[in-house]
Amino acid sequence: MLADIFVYIRNHNRKTLRHLTSISNTRFVNNAGFSLFEFVIVLVILTTLISIFIPKFSELQKDAHKVSVQMSADSLQSSVNIIHNVWLSQGSKDEALVIEGYGGGIVLVGGSGWPEDVIAINASRDDYESHDSGIQNLVRSSLNHSTCRRLWIGLLKDSAPKVNDEEGSDVIFLSEFDLGVCRFRYLLNEDNFRIEYDLTTGRVIPFFGHY
Repeated sequence: MLADIFVYIRNHNRKTLRHLTSISNTRFVNNAGFSLFEFVIVLVILTTLISIFIPKFSELQKDAHKVSVQMSADSLQSSVNIIHNVWLSQGSKDEALVIEGYGGGIVLVGGSGWPEDVIAINASRDDYESHDSGIQNLVRSSLNHSTCRRLWIGLLKDSAPKVNDEEGSDVIFLSEFDLGVCRFRYLLNEDNFRIEYDLTTGRVIPFFGHY
């Protein structure tokens, strides 16, 4: 009789211990993981943060491109002004002129005193003074996309960002000539940033929008 009572008590205790262990394990698993509600809350928070910061990051990128274009425009305007001051100091008026030595090349200046072309480095005056039509006609007859590229490289010298009159993988500005204006289109974004240099007035203007 005592043996039967002892077996009964032992089996009862074993069942109780298994039940308590199961409850403890269940609580542990629930505490270690995320519920569906918690997961949704985290997802909503992350989505909100992304929607806030991605536009701001894009705006920062646009501002950086804008600063780059503005600095290039300022440098080009400074170089143009230097050439114009040299032209004025030589007493020229309504006369085309060649200015040697700027950046190691020859700058062709139009009758208004603004640079209209830059001859390749190491070229000599004799290469162009022998032209039958004279300097003025030489300048006027050679204006094209390549002229704008030479102006950009020759005037900005070593600080010039990569420019070409044809698009390429490493080209930053695309040079174009249109009705007396050299246009340098910025290719690193799609916001139609550009710099325009008026060969008649000497003005360099950056644009940060549509035509």
